[in-house]
Amino acid sequence: MLAEFLADQGNWAQVMPGARACLFSLGEGPVSLPLRLETLHFEALFCLAGSITLNRRDGPALTASARQVLLLTDLSGVTGASADTPLEGVLVAVDARNARESLNTICTLLGGLTLDTGRVRRWMAGRGGCAVEGPTHWSRAAFADLDRLPSGERARWCVWKSVELLYLLSAPEKAAVNRAPALDRDVARTLADTRRYMEEHLDEPLTIPALSRRACLSTTAFKAGFRRLYGLPVHTWLRQRRMERAAELLQGSSLSVLGVAQSVGYGSASQFTAAFRRQYGVTPARYRKNV
Repeated sequence: MLAEFLADQGNWAQVMPGARACLFSLGEGPVSLPLRLETLHFEALFCLAGSITLNRRDGPALTASARQVLLLTDLSGVTGASADTPLEGVLVAVDARNARESLNTICTLLGGLTLDTGRVRRWMAGRGGCAVEGPTHWSRAAFADLDRLPSGERARWCVWKSVELLYLLSAPEKAAVNRAPALDRDVARTLADTRRYMEEHLDEPLTIPALSRRACLSTTAFKAGFRRLYGLPVHTWLRQRRMERAAELLQGSSLSVLGVAQSVGYGSASQFTAAFRRQYGVTPARYRKNV
């Protein structure tokens, strides 16, 4: 899907046999994406900005936003796909047949690691061939390190992290990536809409009572449903997302530290600095200087 759309765009790199990656940035305007993914092909989008929404024949729409990874193995259940721009990220496109030898070599070098691709296919099939990973400990670490890498190394990093994610998905249940239990379809859609609202209003006070009313759910149902769907309590997700947005602004804007703080909902530079240090281990000023 994305590999076809980006065939003549972005910076493609052949990282290893059967696996290539593209660093890309799409400008303004909604984009319709082609619904084509060849058999035994796998795509992983590391989304840095913007979002992609897949409309599914059975089930609520699936949206991957900034700091999440969109996984695609089968589009037969998808009726439409669109991107909200500006969209920026790294796309990893894998031809499973040509990548098999490369994966076997990596597993051998890692002491005989077992990569059960059959289990991965079954896991993806159970989700209609489309899944979103994050926010989890794995995704936050992957994006935090991706931010620190020069652009020339990002393709290799994302291919390596894709292999790591395949391993986590193929591992026994206790070691696998956290999976959200199924929710009522309408509740899941409402929570996804509320999460998008939160993404778009990080500079405003966002309280659980107000968000619950907006979602037409009790505070208990809202908190429980959000945690089941996204793997984190509402306040934790919101704090981490604000810090991730702050890191993006420190890298890509000329805003002062106070300006960045206000853009992510902090009225005080000192409170923002303390929260940022807890997340990234350095002050905002030091983070900007290091980047």
